[in-house]
Amino acid sequence: MKYTLFLLAVSSFVWAADQPSSDEQAVRAAVQQFNDAARKGDEAALNKLLSADLIYVHSSAKVETKAECIAALVAGKPDFQVAPGVQVKLHGNSAVVHGKMTFNGTQNGAPVKSDLDFLQIWVKSGRGWQMVARHTTRITS
Repeated sequence: MKYTLFLLAVSSFVWAADQPSSDEQAVRAAVQQFNDAARKGDEAALNKLLSADLIYVHSSAKVETKAECIAALVAGKPDFQVAPGVQVKLHGNSAVVHGKMTFNGTQNGAPVKSDLDFLQIWVKSGRGWQMVARHTTRITS
């Protein structure tokens, strides 16, 4: 009986350790909300999710401010398809998000598809989780 109770206690501890924290879940949700808002061109949602001092770096090395980023996303409505396996590492009220995605959009009126590696930094504030930095790199075959 003691052995069974011990196994139950250990297995519940292991199960709980495997579950993402509420902050990790909130960051993952914010990443998804950002991707959804970009796809829809939802300026209000993007404004809420992006920090005022955002540094947004494209795979072309173009750097945008928050206003420039929102204007480009609203105009272009890119479709970011995030691949499974995204990592979220929490550091206090900050989170580092790393993963792979496929960008589907248009550039100069022509359809474009690019595979990207991305790194995002999110910070928890009174407004919830906000992206403060993003950098992407093209993945070449």
